[in-house]
Amino acid sequence: MSYPFRRILSPIDFDENSLAALDVAAQIARDNDGTVLLLHVVPMVIPASGMPVYVDIYKGQEEVAREKLREIASKRLRGIKYELLTHMGEPAGTILRNARRQATDLIVMATHGRRGFSRVLLGSIAEMVLREAPCPVLCVRRGEPDKHLVARWMTSNPVTATPDEKLSSIQARMQEGGFRSAPVIADGRLVGIVTDRDIRMHTGYLDNTEAKLAMSENPVTVTPATPLHDAARIIFEQKIDSLPVIEDGKLTGVITSSDIVRAFLEQD
Repeated sequence: MSYPFRRILSPIDFDENSLAALDVAAQIARDNDGTVLLLHVVPMVIPASGMPVYVDIYKGQEEVAREKLREIASKRLRGIKYELLTHMGEPAGTILRNARRQATDLIVMATHGRRGFSRVLLGSIAEMVLREAPCPVLCVRRGEPDKHLVARWMTSNPVTATPDEKLSSIQARMQEGGFRSAPVIADGRLVGIVTDRDIRMHTGYLDNTEAKLAMSENPVTVTPATPLHDAARIIFEQKIDSLPVIEDGKLTGVITSSDIVRAFLEQD
């Protein structure tokens, strides 16, 4: 167990805090060419009366959870190696067992910051994991972003390209991840964006054409705090499909026309 972290366990319960923790785990994996172990635990309640536990009911919940994990991974872990894990049991103990079994280098998990009576009554899964974990634990706490802002709907940690990368390589990763654009990053700074339209315009020359020769330079951007309606207006007026999301000079996500349509439909 040592830095860089190669195997990163990310337990999630599908709330915004745990998804924020997953975004942190994804960035660490991307920086270290690591693997995210995405874990959901279906809590099993053992009746004190000794009544039988109906495992089939929990198995159904486990299947539903696994499908949710697939959806989350396809959106938030594009271009990152990952494994999906679902288990039934007591959450803290299950997380610890998986950390040992999977030879985890780092656990990244959410903490809900309970205090007072609720903490005494419910305890803290994060605190229990911190006490007994066989590896470092990074706890993340973040409130839910405003549903009317870009931060709530953007794809975090998007797959990116470099100026010297060949279009054939970029196209393969775009097709694998099911997206239609790739921001181009040089020295940590956004310098352009390659879209599926750019790639189509260079059909037949993809193996010999670098991103810097096909990309659109200085693309229009938004921030996580940009209102969703403003992002929609920009996409409509500029006749583009996606907007890089920049915060403190760094790329933090991408929001697409599909993300905006989904946001409007869910809000309605």
